[in-house]
Amino acid sequence: MLPGPPAAVAAAAPAAPPRPSQFVMMDRPRPSGLPGGGQLRIPTPQELEQMRRLRNQHQQQQQRRFAPPLPPQRRPPPPQRQQPAQPGEQQPQDEQQRQQGPGIPPPQRQQAAPPGFGARQLPARPGLPQRGARPPGGRGSKEDVFQALADACDLEDAWRPQVLLLHDLGLRSADFQRLVDSRPEIFQMGIVTMRRKLKFFQDTIGLNNAELTKVIVKFPRILEYKSERTIRPRLEFLRRCGVGQEDLAKVFMRAPMALELRVKDTLEPRAGFLRDVLSLSSGALGKLIVRHPQVLTCTEDMMQQRVDFLVQQGLSQPEVGRAVLAHPQVLHYKIDSMQERIEFLLSIGLDRQQVASCVARFPQLFSLNVEANLGPKWRYLVDFLRASPEESVATLCSYPAYFSLSLTNRVVPRHRFFLHMQAQNSSKQGSGSSKPGGGSGSKSSGSSKAGTGSSGSEAIFPTNLLKCSDTQFCAQLGATQAEYDCFRQQLFGGAAPPGSNNDSDSEDEL
Repeated sequence: MLPGPPAAVAAAAPAAPPRPSQFVMMDRPRPSGLPGGGQLRIPTPQELEQMRRLRNQHQQQQQRRFAPPLPPQRRPPPPQRQQPAQPGEQQPQDEQQRQQGPGIPPPQRQQAAPPGFGARQLPARPGLPQRGARPPGGRGSKEDVFQALADACDLEDAWRPQVLLLHDLGLRSADFQRLVDSRPEIFQMGIVTMRRKLKFFQDTIGLNNAELTKVIVKFPRILEYKSERTIRPRLEFLRRCGVGQEDLAKVFMRAPMALELRVKDTLEPRAGFLRDVLSLSSGALGKLIVRHPQVLTCTEDMMQQRVDFLVQQGLSQPEVGRAVLAHPQVLHYKIDSMQERIEFLLSIGLDRQQVASCVARFPQLFSLNVEANLGPKWRYLVDFLRASPEESVATLCSYPAYFSLSLTNRVVPRHRFFLHMQAQNSSKQGSGSSKPGGGSGSKSSGSSKAGTGSSGSEAIFPTNLLKCSDTQFCAQLGATQAEYDCFRQQLFGGAAPPGSNNDSDSEDEL
């Protein structure tokens, strides 16, 4: 055995420096003092690649660890040993095949059933999964769904949990494509955070899956807001404005972008303007927001310009408030567009006071097109329904909502059917008179004015016949609904008129 080094030499030998670790953790606190080997350093590409491989291996281990267990497989029965055939007994089929020679396929023999199992296998019941097969909603189907969405919308594999959660909520391929194009950042959100936010929207606001799907597709940034710090203060603001709990979902669906506005700097000043300038109570303000929550996106200057325009037309401050409450969209319209409607009313014979009365009673007038809507209805009123322009102006002043009615679905069919019934009544009275031809016939339904009665005076078409429903209209004329429907089909050339199933007319018809 060799003698060791002297004690003095061993004591004087410096200690071996500690071997540095292969990787330096990036979250280790930075040491103080002069720079040295323990300082932070940037990993090399080779080290990054090795770290990436280790991470992938760890993920694969976790997937194998939490994967559902495979169904147990039955072991095949042990082969039975063939006993040597005795002289005079029949040889086995394989021995016969071996004696027959090559080129002839061996006959197939059935394998004996294992002990403990019946030889007859029961057929599987339809609708139930086979033993060992994955259920329709199991892991296999989810993987297929994600793979189909990933191929169609160019989704990353790291987005798998978020995509499957939103797919279960109700989003489809076109919705995912829109989200990828507009806000791909939402797929980088943690799955726990996304699930918590979706539950907040459903429990606090009252949105169901279909409504929440529409909100996410319409305004995907809503998933990026914090529930307690951002959304809850906006909900409290809406409640202070008079919006009930049952109406929060309507506001949220119609204008989710209003919830990104600041409460103190933006929402409260605008609500104060509507409450003070338009003289709206808390309940009226809540109804206004529920009906048109986009009004919260209008600035105070923008709303003030529209209010000043209406006041210049002759409306008082309370009338402006009632007009805005009836049609909040008036705060969004362009001044030039509204001025065009005012000039049209002045051109057909209305004075300033009459225009102000029409606007105050029917502010939806500003949403109708002049050439495609207001003009044709005015010409039909002058040419067919009334005897003179002065009477037509009086009709508009008493019923300005005439411009909201549809010509093809309501005005023309009812006016022509009214003339048809007047003609039938005149013919009956003429046939019952003692003098032949003594009763004066009515004008035809194609005449330019309303028909005449038996006395020869013109039968003015009552305006109230345009306000009621089809059933009430037929009852006032003494006709049936079937007769009116048949007349409408004949009027439109045997085809059902457009919108015949809906008695209400659109205010924005072109």
